[in-house]
Amino acid sequence: MKRLSIIMMCFATMALASCGMTRNTSSGSEAKTSGRNTANALLALYNSYRTHGTISLSNANDLTSTLVVATGYTNLRNNQGNAEYRKAFAAGMVSAGTNLITSANVERVINTMNGLTGLNVNASNISNSVGTATAIIQLLQALNATSN
Repeated sequence: MKRLSIIMMCFATMALASCGMTRNTSSGSEAKTSGRNTANALLALYNSYRTHGTISLSNANDLTSTLVVATGYTNLRNNQGNAEYRKAFAAGMVSAGTNLITSANVERVINTMNGLTGLNVNASNISNSVGTATAIIQLLQALNATSN
């Protein structure tokens, strides 16, 4: 079961990294999608925190959600000077916020995100690391199969 969880985490992370979402863009739909994805991931982390009292990066869902939030943060930071991007990102967050992120507090959430440090994501580094981890897992599975 743990192996399956690791493999699922690797695939989810590779999918996230391969999207190449961390770039400057002027597309309102991309900004809205990034905001929506970020809000969904924040809500998942919030629910996990409320349930368990902590966020565990050994939990595949928490790790994936953390990477999605970090990607949204990076997208937002890369488009700081683009008012239309910020507006569309905020609209995406509100649309997915399920009454936790609302039009009344979305600017506070975005300003808090902009004030954070340490969330920068380099998608190519993540993709390379996940690719390496996936290869190692496959190698370990081959070793396990030959020892049985």
